[in-house]
Amino acid sequence: MTGRNILVFDVGSSALKAVVFDPTGAIVARSEAGYPITAAHRQSPMDWWRAAVQAAHSLGSAEIGAIALTGTMENLIPVTEDGTPLGEALLYSDPCGAPYLEALTARLDEAGAAGICGNALEPLMTAFKLQWLKAHEPAIWAGARWFLPGSKDFLALRLTGEAATDPTCAATTGLMDLATRDWSAPLRTIHGLERRRLPHIRPATEVIGQLAVAAAAELGVTAGIPVVNGCGDAGTTTMGGGADSTDDISLYIGTTGWVARVASSAALETKSQFYRLPHPVGDGIIEIAPILSAGAATAWARDALGVGIEAAEILARQADVAPGDVVFLPYLSGERSPFLDLDVRGAFLGLSSGDGPPELYYAVLEGVAFAIDANLRAMGGDQRRKVSLVGGGALSAIWPQIIADVIGAPVVAPADPVSATSFGAFRIAQRALRVPVATNSFAPIARPRSERAGRARRLRERFSKGTELVRGLV
Repeated sequence: MTGRNILVFDVGSSALKAVVFDPTGAIVARSEAGYPITAAHRQSPMDWWRAAVQAAHSLGSAEIGAIALTGTMENLIPVTEDGTPLGEALLYSDPCGAPYLEALTARLDEAGAAGICGNALEPLMTAFKLQWLKAHEPAIWAGARWFLPGSKDFLALRLTGEAATDPTCAATTGLMDLATRDWSAPLRTIHGLERRRLPHIRPATEVIGQLAVAAAAELGVTAGIPVVNGCGDAGTTTMGGGADSTDDISLYIGTTGWVARVASSAALETKSQFYRLPHPVGDGIIEIAPILSAGAATAWARDALGVGIEAAEILARQADVAPGDVVFLPYLSGERSPFLDLDVRGAFLGLSSGDGPPELYYAVLEGVAFAIDANLRAMGGDQRRKVSLVGGGALSAIWPQIIADVIGAPVVAPADPVSATSFGAFRIAQRALRVPVATNSFAPIARPRSERAGRARRLRERFSKGTELVRGLV
């Protein structure tokens, strides 16, 4: 097994990615197959499977020794005993559970549900989608053998015949006890849900079964190879950035972004303003702070300035030679962390007549960096032992340097930061298969410039005061 490749299936919101890694973590082959949203917040699980088959056949002749899984969380996928989907999957984004959360709030509060789950209850949780299903699709509710929360859980059932999920994904359902990593009897009782209808919660690093003959024939892969459980995409993305141990930090910058910090299980003894998920390796947790406008802020700036990505990078490098004092507040769609205010909006502060496109674009990049810094400080002061950057933002020639200057810590990245989610699933699979884990796959991409430290402190204060000001203007 040590010399075989690992195939990762990542079931995303609009496409399935298939990536083959060799034992060192290098990408051997990759492919992608998309699928539609059939209705608002709905998708066909069989479209996920057809995408997996299509993507697998597009990989070429790479020899596959194991399969690992990751994908979206907080879904509701009702299936029969043999894995046949009953209707469409209710996606993580579906708000249909809102009235049921409201109706059950008193009972859930009395049971201490938020403490059990480790997070404040919210309407997108799978538990409240289940209530909607019971009320609006009683035949599907009655006929379902399993209710699966993860898109990758559906693939696992098709691949192995085993109904399983993982603690990271199960934590988004509103039904799992975060401390024990098991389904909560009090919460199941409130929701009227039998334990036998929920998949087994198994560690991310566990082989859940062997690839079934029928599934292998469809995929064009050897039957009997191990299938590793893996975990929900937030967990694999954190692992893909190398955040393995307490105080490690993974930054993700896509259209949106987030700051993920690894904390010990002792953190569960105190309340937190951050969303918490079980770390896929060990007994620690991941604290996650979302940033609503990350890459979206730079896309807006490029559109406003009428430039493409390459031209915008040139503007930023021009400004970086002698950056000014313009500060951008990146609240184009409100903000969720380190404060919740969906009405707050963005602003430029400190503009002068000498500021033009280079200074404005640079300020946007830096504004997102200050938002990251604000969340890091709220999470744990200056505990920044290891900071990694993944997602499309890591491909910029200047943005990682700006982030390093602002947070005052070196930034590392994997070889392919855009494939971090799949790479995290690969690293989890290595643990499951008991082969050496890729730990030397992260290289420094930026170090803080000491001569910029004073400027960072000055602008951080302006960012903080400016945030208070614009929140008061709403």
